Amino acid sequence: MAYIGAGRLDQPLEVLELRETSAGVWEWVALRRAWAQVEQTDKTNLFSKVGVGARDAAIVLRTQPLTLHNALRWKGQHLFLTSITRRDRNHLDVAAALVEPVTCTAQGYTTKMGEGNRPQKVETDPVTFPGVLTEKYVKYEKEDTFAKSRRGLVLVTSKPIRLREGDLVTVQAGPAAAVYNVQACHVLDEYKNEYEVEFSRDV
Repeated sequence: MAYIGAGRLDQPLEVLELRETSAGVWEWVALRRAWAQVEQTDKTNLFSKVGVGARDAAIVLRTQPLTLHNALRWKGQHLFLTSITRRDRNHLDVAAALVEPVTCTAQGYTTKMGEGNRPQKVETDPVTFPGVLTEKYVKYEKEDTFAKSRRGLVLVTSKPIRLREGDLVTVQAGPAAAVYNVQACHVLDEYKNEYEVEFSRDV
C-alpha cells in the first residue's frame, strides 16, 4: 500500500448530498469542500447493473463521513460513488464513475373513483431530479420469422427517487432530451434505483 502524504491530496472537490430543495424538486447540494488525490483510470466503472459502464476514477481522501448516498464534484465533473473502503486510519479509497447528470421531471398517475363509480386516471404531482442516463445492454430476441435486437436506455437515480412502471420521464436538455416511458424498475440496491426507459415522444 503506497504512502499518501498530505501534499499529494492536492485536488479540490466538493462532497454532495441529494436534497429536496423545494416541494418536488431534488438537487445535489454541496456539503463541504475536501482535498483529494484523483486519478482517471483506464477501467470501466459498472455503476449500473442494467446498463453499460462509464469512465472510472480512483480517489483518495481523508477519512470523513461519506457513504454511497453521496456524490463528489471534481473540476466540474460529477462523480457517482460506487465503493468506499478504508485505506488506513486517515484515508479512504473511493471508486467512482464519471457521469453527466441530466435534469429529469417525472409525471406519475394514480387511479381514483370518479362519477358513477368509474375509475379515472389522475396525474400526481411531478417530481424534478438529477439522473444519469446510460445505454442498456443490447437484448437479442429471436422470433419465428426474423431476429431483431432492441436497444434502450437506463435511468439511474439516487435512492430517494422512486418511479413506477408507466410513469413518464422528461429529460429536459442534452442529446437525449425527450419524453420516456418507464418500462421496468430495479430498486433492490441499497443506494440507487435503476429504471429501464423507452422513447415516447420528443420534448
